[in-house]
Amino acid sequence: MRASRLHATPLLAWLLVSSACIEDRLNVDITTHVFADGTCSRRVEYRLVRIDSADNKPLEILPAEDPLRLLHRFPSGEPWTVKDDVRTDRHTVEVEATLASPDMIEGDYWRSARRGAPARNAVSFASEDGGPDGGYAYAETFRDPASPLEGMRALARELLRHDDDFAEGLLKQLGSSPLQKGEVKRAYRRSFAEPFARDVARLAERPIWGPRERKELDDLWERLDTLEKELATALSLLSAGGIPADALRTALDAVQEEMGRELQRDLEQAGLPLLSEKDSTSRIHFRATLVLPGTIVRANTCAEGDTATWEFDQDDLYGRGFEMWARSVSR
Repeated sequence: MRASRLHATPLLAWLLVSSACIEDRLNVDITTHVFADGTCSRRVEYRLVRIDSADNKPLEILPAEDPLRLLHRFPSGEPWTVKDDVRTDRHTVEVEATLASPDMIEGDYWRSARRGAPARNAVSFASEDGGPDGGYAYAETFRDPASPLEGMRALARELLRHDDDFAEGLLKQLGSSPLQKGEVKRAYRRSFAEPFARDVARLAERPIWGPRERKELDDLWERLDTLEKELATALSLLSAGGIPADALRTALDAVQEEMGRELQRDLEQAGLPLLSEKDSTSRIHFRATLVLPGTIVRANTCAEGDTATWEFDQDDLYGRGFEMWARSVSR
């Protein structure tokens, strides 16, 4: 949801501001090979490029802005090897290990949210020897708690917390006015912050992050824009015509711009996104390949022989996360 699709008040303009033509693209290729004795090999390659999407040209990745340096943590020590290849216009990290069990893979993907729980993977593996049903079962889940919905929840909390700042800022911008701080705070909370917080809470009750939730998150931006207009109307009624409409609008714009700047900074520092990946300037694409002993007979993806492959994006890690599972027979 881009600000241009809305009325784009100063608050929304700051919350949705982005370097629209600069895009970080991270591809994560994962290969897991499970052997008949229950051991496995694991290889994960991260390939990061920064693109000027206006002309699709690569850009320099500064160390202070490199997500592979700032947000990702890689396994260390035996049996892991990590190769780090840093170029001006790309950054590649290769992580490899041979492990006694696939269960030892758990946690080799780790992406920080700066505050709060990181994105991580979890693995569950079992082998059953002998009998007609003997075989191997593998499951892996990638989950990121720092979803756009969590960002929206944090925004709702911050908007409630800023009621005093809003009232003081508006009165300062207006100078002499018939409005009182207490009534401005009440109007802000009743007409704007509290209705928005209730709408966000209702959406946050959902246990899943799917297409309906993405659409309703977009609708929340439309709702925020509507509530800003309702707040302006409420303040105009409170002033009983004592404040010219243009003066009130100018004061509101100034306060919203300052609040938007501060809220955007706080959410960025917390590592919480406000936009889904399709609207973000940071994109992560995963391709995971699993090889099991024997023929894969069941999987939640297409499989050919002993190999199953999944492809998914960062958005798929939200909610309950993205799960991969497969079972093979040893005969």
